[in-house]
Amino acid sequence: MAKPRARVKSDRIREIAFSSQRIKADGRSSCEVRIKLAPGFSEQFDLRLTAGSFAPDQVVREISLQPENDEISFRIYAPRIPRSGFLLAEGLKAPLQFSPANFTQYLAFDLIPTLFFAVVFALIIRSFAVASFYIPSGSMEPTLLESDRLIADRLSYTFHLREPERGDIVIFRFPDNPKVDYIKRVIALPGETVEIHNRQVFIDGEPLDEEYIAEPPRYDMPPIEVPDDQYFVLGDNRNRSRDSHVWGFVPKANLVGEALFIYWPLNRVSLIRNPYQQGAD
Repeated sequence: MAKPRARVKSDRIREIAFSSQRIKADGRSSCEVRIKLAPGFSEQFDLRLTAGSFAPDQVVREISLQPENDEISFRIYAPRIPRSGFLLAEGLKAPLQFSPANFTQYLAFDLIPTLFFAVVFALIIRSFAVASFYIPSGSMEPTLLESDRLIADRLSYTFHLREPERGDIVIFRFPDNPKVDYIKRVIALPGETVEIHNRQVFIDGEPLDEEYIAEPPRYDMPPIEVPDDQYFVLGDNRNRSRDSHVWGFVPKANLVGEALFIYWPLNRVSLIRNPYQQGAD
């Protein structure tokens, strides 16, 4: 008999051995158990199961046995449904595994539940943590190209773990049609004044260094202050992007997530970095 993976904290139990701790859940299979006791303990020994049985074809999960020669021997019988359990005694908690007896049980009690919870977990993650997005146009070139696919962090904005920062590339529900998602770069934050003239963006009167854009803007925009809880966003392809300089600000409530990395096509796989964050390339 093989030694079990059991923790024993008892002055009475000296050793325990199982013929197997993994039994087929067919209602017939069993394993033999032997418990060696310390000398001098002759009174009855109480045992309990959380799954399985001490008697064939019966649900008997508690039993008291009389030691013989400082030893107790008994059998544990499998249930008809796969599950995990324990053999419990004085200071003993030994794990038992009643595994699928056939392919039907494996499907019903193992594979299908595993797949189900994996799908549910994936849907929860997609809804609240990350999501995949497709770039439908060239408004964010050269940073994002048409047909790029990217992963975005939805968790931070959903649960307000962090505030958007200048330079973040964000996905948001288009203010004029919340059923449509847009992707642009955050340029000005709440309370800041943004203006565009002489082919340059200015924030609170200071020119913004923008090495990531396709070309300087060929339009002007008078100074305007960004309202509370709203953001001014622009496409990196300035002259081919309909953005805040056309339709206005993005409310904080419309933010869906921050772009993290491009995963498709393979030759475009890369992290999406904020050029204004310390340490960014």
